[in-house]
Order: sequence, then structure tokens, then C-alpha cells
Amino acid sequence: MTKAYSYIRFSTPEQAQGDSLRRQVAKAEAWADGRGLDLDDSHRDLGISAYHGANRTNGALRSFLQMVEDGKIERDSYLIVESLDRLSRETVIDAATQLFALIQAGVVVVTLSDGQEYSATRLRQDWTPLVISLAVMARAHDESRVKSERVGEAWRQKKAAARAEGKPITPRCPEWLEVRDGKFVERPDRVEIVRRIFRETIEGFGRREIVCRLNGEGKLPFKAGEKRKKPSTGWQTSSIAKIVQNRAVMGEYQPHTGTHKARNRKPEGDPIKDYYPRIIPDDVFWRAQASLETRRQHTGGRRGDKGAHILHGLAKCSACGSAMWVVNKGKPPKGGVYLACSSNRRNVGCDNGRAWRVDELEEAVLLCLTSFKTQSFKGLYQQETDNGDIVDAIRAELDDLNRRNKVLMRLAESEDQQAIARFLEIAEEVKAKTAELKAAEAELAISQSDPGDSVRLAEVLQLSTDFMQLEGEERLESRIRLSSLIRRIVPLIECHPIRGAYMVLPLDTKVWRVESPTEGAFAFQLDLQPRAADAPPPRYLFLLKKNPTDDARDAFYQGKGGQMMTADGIKGFPSPNAFERLKNKQGIA
Repeated sequence: MTKAYSYIRFSTPEQAQGDSLRRQVAKAEAWADGRGLDLDDSHRDLGISAYHGANRTNGALRSFLQMVEDGKIERDSYLIVESLDRLSRETVIDAATQLFALIQAGVVVVTLSDGQEYSATRLRQDWTPLVISLAVMARAHDESRVKSERVGEAWRQKKAAARAEGKPITPRCPEWLEVRDGKFVERPDRVEIVRRIFRETIEGFGRREIVCRLNGEGKLPFKAGEKRKKPSTGWQTSSIAKIVQNRAVMGEYQPHTGTHKARNRKPEGDPIKDYYPRIIPDDVFWRAQASLETRRQHTGGRRGDKGAHILHGLAKCSACGSAMWVVNKGKPPKGGVYLACSSNRRNVGCDNGRAWRVDELEEAVLLCLTSFKTQSFKGLYQQETDNGDIVDAIRAELDDLNRRNKVLMRLAESEDQQAIARFLEIAEEVKAKTAELKAAEAELAISQSDPGDSVRLAEVLQLSTDFMQLEGEERLESRIRLSSLIRRIVPLIECHPIRGAYMVLPLDTKVWRVESPTEGAFAFQLDLQPRAADAPPPRYLFLLKKNPTDDARDAFYQGKGGQMMTADGIKGFPSPNAFERLKNKQGIA
């Protein structure tokens, strides 16, 4: 049975409030009723432009065209449109190609505005409708082109004014601001929420924890109250991510061209500094980015039942390199929360079946971290280039590439083919080097905003004095903050089936000065075994066992010697064969 399909489109969401939708639907229904045809009016692109073909590439029209290509639309079916400009406002050659493809597939295209029917049968006998269609297509494209040029020029002037004078381009702005009397004004309640999100991100809270806290306190999301298809159901993790990564909090505005719907949106020029009121200082923004990166590097595994254990994501099995899983063996004293090799637990080839109590590891880590100080320095075991020097070097390379391209551009204008080819090559190098510079500048900003290990160690000492006694929300907050601090200091905890669990501190850019703890004792060792050229640098290993027994200490040292730090001072345990080496060296019998 022959069927009719209507295609309805208009360009802007504002047109939905007018008569366009009702008019197009009513005309299509009247035409189908007059022919006694069933009408499928489900193909609608509302608020999608046809000037750049967005409806053709991703929209209801795309779905219809795909059905035609797949043979799901029967031949001699009708496609009803108000006018050909509803199908396309692209250039004539593109619009005509699309129309001809439909006709050749057996679809009869009906335009209600002028009563034309474009079918293969008719056009083989009478080509004059094609002349009309080309004229309509040309007029539609020219109208959109002129409008686009006028709108584009208006936007360029607005953006120029924004760069020169900081004038708001439109009333649209970040959700913590609003426009009053032509100026951006802060919304204090929302600004406070944004600052809180950054503060808690730096303190180590993940997106889910922040969302739970905001929703639990009844803080309304910024979209609450807006007319939407789905009403707001509270804060979402995606909203937190967008805020933390939005450079508008530092006052930046990045102009763009194109649209998301047309999939051609891209930055236009450099960001405009101080366009918006700055509500987050640069160092706070970059500390938040560093905190996010730290969380990304240490994710995975299940959380303990009293909040995240403070070593979350740090522990690895030394036998196979797999992450350590949290295993809950019930309530103490017989039970407890343990760390065990995930590969061993899954029975996939690792023989490390040992498990470590999480609370004992936490206690040992805090004992060690509160017993030493650190200072940064360069060049002890490896050559390290300052981030600022890297940025300067990349900028110099980029300036050189741009100078060379200017020379090549003059040669390319004379149609020198070699110069044109080289110009294109260097243009790609400039693009890649610009991206490299952006990444290096971000790394520099993060390093400059880093308060340093000495500040982190001081906070660890302050938090560790009372976190064991805290309960409820305060305990959770303290554990999350401690976990964040420890991840910035400690890169790795290795769990060895014989040596035990030990904390690893590299010696590439830091000197660690161990001091006597106020109570308790711990063992440590300087790992200086021969290494390959590409191996990690020497490192300190700290046994995560408070007051270790002689057997535990000896198993940890593995015959290589080490030291014990107690409240009474430091005590050395040389390698068993160290005295033999000394005797041989001095010729002692």
C-alpha cells in the first residue's frame, strides 16, 4: 500500500513557540487526506538548520534517507515537505544531488507551497519542474548565506568588543553569574557552591562524595527550576566534572564558531582573559586539576565499610603487579578488613596468598610519614629540566616555525610547489607544537600551584593525631583528606609475600630526612641494588609494620641490611656479610 511521509523542519528552537510546526503538520495532513493516504508524520527536525546539512548528516532526515537506502521505504511512496528549503539550504549542487537521489530511489517528493510533485516518471517526460527546483534551491541557499554573513559579522563585532572592552556578548553566561545592566554579576549562593566544589576536590573528595554531600544538604543544582523534558533530580557527577574543568571560573571566555548540532563547533582565537568575574584563583584551579589527575592514577578496588581506606589505589602485589583488593573478613578481633592480591583471589596465576590488615597498614604509614621531613632538589640521580624551561623551549621552537612559515608563504604565493608542500608540512608541525605547548603550560601551572611535600606532611601530622578517634562524617572527611595527601607523597606500596608490605619513596628529586617517632618503631632500607639504565632510581623502602619483630625485620631486609628508627634513635643492621667484606678489605685474619 502506498504511504505518505511528512518531513517537518525549522531552524531555531524559538520557532517552536510560533506557528511553523502547526502550519506544516496541518498542510501535510490535508494533502494526505485528499489523496486517501496514510500519513507518517514522525520525521521532524525541530531547531536544526539545513544550511550546512546538519539535518542530512544527523537528524530525522538522516533516518529517512537511511531507510530509503536500506529499502525500507517502498517505491512510489510520497515525501511531503512544505518547500524544498525544508529539505536543504545547502549549495545548489548539494541540494539537487539529495533531491535526485530520492527521486531515483522511487520516492515522490511533494512541495506544498507550490503544488509540485517531483517523480522519476514525470521528470522523464517534463524536465521544466527541475528548473523551478533549482531556482528554489538557489534562492534558499542565498537567503541563508546572506543571513549567515550578516549574523556572522554581528557576532564578530560582538566578540571584538568583548576582547577590547569586556562587554557581554549575550545574556548567556556561566550558571554562577547573571547579566545586570550590561555587566556580569556574581550570584553569591552559587559562587559559594562552586568554591566549595573546588575546595572539596582539592581535599580529595571524589565527584560522587561531593554529589552526595550537596544533595544530602538539600543544595539545589543550578538547572533546578528550568523548564526541561526531564525535571532535575539533584546534583549529578557530570555537573561536578564540568564545573571543576571549566576555565570560566578563572574569568576566561573561549569564543567558538559553529554549533554542536552541526558538529562543527571549534575554538575561535585565543581565550579572552578576565571576561567574566574571576571567582577561583589560578593556583586553586590548578591544584584541583592535580587532585583530579591523582585520583585518575589511583582508582579501582572496593571501598572499606567505614569510608575509603587511606591507602586506596596505592597497593600493588610485588609478585605479579596486580592491584590489591579489599577483603572484609568480618568483625574484629578475628575478622577485619584486609588487602589481598586481586589476581590470587581470582585464581589467575599469582601465588601471593598473603593478606594484610588495612588498619595496621594505615597505622604504620602514618607512623612513618609523621617521622620524617623532605626537601626538593634537582639533579642527584637524573637530569631534570624545570617545567618553566620546557615551556620556554617549546615557545622558542614555535616562534621559529612561524617565522619559517612566513617566508614559505611568500614563496607559495608564487606557486612554488616545493614551497607549498613544505609550508603544509610546517603548518602541521605548528599545530602539533601548539598542542605540546598547551600541555606543557598546564603542567607548569600545576607545579607552580603545588604547595609541596613539606606542607602536605605537616597536614598529615595534624590530621593523624586525632583521626583514629573521630566518628561518622568527621571520620570520613578526615580519611578522604588523608588519602588525598598520602597519594601526593607516596607513589607505591608493594605487598611482598615474604618481605611484607612496604612503602616506596623514590630518591629522584627528594631528600628524605628520617627522625625519631614519638612512640613506636619502624624498619627501613635504602634500596641501592644494581639497576638497568632505564630502571627506576634508587629508593627508600619502609616496612609497614609498627614495632616489627626480629623475624619480620630480617625477612624485610633479605640479608641486605637496613635500619630501625625508634623513639631512642636510629639503629643500624648491616648486611651479615658486611663484616666479612671489611675484614677482607683490611686484611684482617
